[in-house]
Amino acid sequence: MVMSTTMLPIFDYRGQPMKLQTKRTYRLRVKNGYILALLPQQHQVKLPNLLNVQKAS
Repeated sequence: MVMSTTMLPIFDYRGQPMKLQTKRTYRLRVKNGYILALLPQQHQVKLPNLLNVQKAS
């Protein structure tokens, strides 16, 4: 079985790209082509525009 690893972009609840911070607890959801990182009591309010995201190589 061949598995490929692909870096998925991480977005916040507003659909904005983000970097995870240390000592914070996130609820991570793997979506179709991206990772949604939510803090407690947050929910997704906007979908990210994946056409504008540059692919990691």
